[in-house]
Amino acid sequence: MVNPPVHSIFEIQAEFCKAMGNAARLKIIHLLRERSMNVSEIAESAGFSQSLVSRQLSVLRNVGVVECRRQGNEMIYQLTDETIGEMCDLVRKVLTAHMQKQSQALG
Repeated sequence: MVNPPVHSIFEIQAEFCKAMGNAARLKIIHLLRERSMNVSEIAESAGFSQSLVSRQLSVLRNVGVVECRRQGNEMIYQLTDETIGEMCDLVRKVLTAHMQKQSQALG
């Protein structure tokens, strides 16, 4: 019996990074760092339509960035791990340092 192919950690990481490569998704992650929210709360806070938020949350759920739980008639979304927000902070820190170096080189 042949086992199904197992994705390498690099393939999984690439899918994760692809999902994180969207400004709307990053804004949603930033909002969910503060507190758990439903789709309409996220849409209002982010200035996005509810349909856009729902699509982006689906992508983030598929790669394990967010999870949801039912609360009455609503689905409440939250980050699966607080280190996801910390990772976003680290990426912005690297990018800020890179932009400062470029600015100094030009100035």
